[in-house]
Amino acid sequence: MEGEMTSFGCEYKRRRWYVRYVGESNGVGPVPPALPVPLCRCGAQAEVKQSRHPKTAGRAFYVCKWTFDPMSAAPCDFFQWIDGPDKYDPRIRLFPYHSTELKPYHQFRRWVPPPPNPPRMTEEEKQEAACRRVRDPPMCKCGVPAKLMRPNLGDPPKYTPFFRCSLKTHDGWPLCDFNKYIYGPIAMWPTEEQVREFESGKAPWPCVSSPSDRCKCGILATEGVVPSELGYGSFCGNAHGDYW
Repeated sequence: MEGEMTSFGCEYKRRRWYVRYVGESNGVGPVPPALPVPLCRCGAQAEVKQSRHPKTAGRAFYVCKWTFDPMSAAPCDFFQWIDGPDKYDPRIRLFPYHSTELKPYHQFRRWVPPPPNPPRMTEEEKQEAACRRVRDPPMCKCGVPAKLMRPNLGDPPKYTPFFRCSLKTHDGWPLCDFNKYIYGPIAMWPTEEQVREFESGKAPWPCVSSPSDRCKCGILATEGVVPSELGYGSFCGNAHGDYW
């Protein structure tokens, strides 16, 4: 990726065409009303993204819907803030995201900080909590007892057993996205040591990477030759070996 920084933004070369990306670093730009949804210079309704730039992190803005479309010959340089400086939230940079994903305004959902990390547990505490939760399963987001899943049991186990929604959609997948380890909630926030590495430049900020692919079971997907399609890609981590 090549780039030439200016006072308003940057221009970079991707494939055989140029994208003029103006405004995300310019936090002092005007903030007109979010509605009605504006039309970009291509004549289409602009779509929404949320900034991860250090100066404007967390603020939503409109850009041309073709900005990241590899089939588009020349997306326009339309940019318009939706949020003012009051929406600045640098915590958003601590989490991976899909950097080329845009959403129509009415489908856009703001990033919400996850709950605080649970306190660290010893192995003994994990065993005690696991026995207790097996006897009394947690409630999923649907309000029913969650189902315990034991994926790929082996020696050593490939995955930690976890609870997920026991209700099914019409095609057999969990009705809600509830997922918790057998011994308790999953830690979502980086540690203080990791944050210090981000701030010192020893490690890249998580916002420069995309989230790990997960299958509909809620566990990390496996990358390789997809058994059902005989092609390379990501597939369910429970789709091979000895599982529940």
